[in-house]
Amino acid sequence: MPMDTSKLAFPKGRPRALDKAVRRKALEAFDTRESAKVKVRSGGLCEVQEEFRDHWTRCGRHATDVHHLMGGIGVRGVGDSALAVNKVHVCRVCHRLIGNHILRSLGGVRFERVT
Repeated sequence: MPMDTSKLAFPKGRPRALDKAVRRKALEAFDTRESAKVKVRSGGLCEVQEEFRDHWTRCGRHATDVHHLMGGIGVRGVGDSALAVNKVHVCRVCHRLIGNHILRSLGGVRFERVT
């Protein structure tokens, strides 16, 4: 049976690991809600737009992934990176091209092909 430390002169505080887990779950829940907004906005289709012969064309394949436009170590899914305006719903092909630095973001859903 654990000892009751509430009546001590300096009672034990709540373990930091529990507080950290609560914060992490709240961040994940917020990121998930924002990703749901992105999926509704896209209508289930890839949002990537590329310039082709002086006009922008949308990929239009079935979107499967949510891509964070803001990245970096410890940044993805936290703060402004988790907001729906900083995410794009993309198909696997476009996500692979973005990850391999073949498509580069021009801001929002517009991308340019780097060759």
